[in-house]
Amino acid sequence: MKIRKILAAAAAAAVALSAMAVNVFAADEYTAKLGFADTAWAVQDWESSVTVTGDGQYTLESTAVAGAADFGVFVVDIEGMFAGAPEAAAVLDKVEVDGSELSFDAAKIKYGDIEDKGNYRIEIYNQYGDTKNDSPVNQATAIGSSVKITFTVSGLGGAAAAPAEEAPAETEAPVPAETAPAADSNTQSATTGNASAAVMISVMAAAGIAAAASRKRK
Repeated sequence: MKIRKILAAAAAAAVALSAMAVNVFAADEYTAKLGFADTAWAVQDWESSVTVTGDGQYTLESTAVAGAADFGVFVVDIEGMFAGAPEAAAVLDKVEVDGSELSFDAAKIKYGDIEDKGNYRIEIYNQYGDTKNDSPVNQATAIGSSVKITFTVSGLGGAAAAPAEEAPAETEAPVPAETAPAADSNTQSATTGNASAAVMISVMAAAGIAAAASRKRK
């Protein structure tokens, strides 16, 4: 009976430690989605997006807005971030139209759960919102090919994924596998592996105690 209790406790400890390891290394991810329509609703884009993986700067680009005569709705919604991480925030850094930076009044940009849907919104212009009568941008701006919105997220922890590095001009000789240093990208996996190893050690130790208790009892 005692052996069963020991094994049950060991199993419970293993589950708890596994959960702790997952919680430590899991990062919240949110989709930042563009909401755009010109005043005539002839040109729209509600699908272009970028994945927010932690604190850092992100750029959302759309070519689906090409041909828009002006801005009717021009927002970015980070879906679920207000509800999931109410301490997090985002700030608009830059807006580019057809490769040229568009000036805006930073004090007039609206932020937060503007529609009470749990999303964190960056409202650049909205003909149905507060920015209609106090616009941060020239909403009569036409779009020939694309827009880019750059913004910075804070309060989530972690960090945004680093952009891929360009390949070097010359390829260096490969490093032997046994002497190659571990890549930075493996740090999390290695740490998680250590946590898993700790769980296994705990279980093995508990099993050893149970076995010793069994031999003593015999």
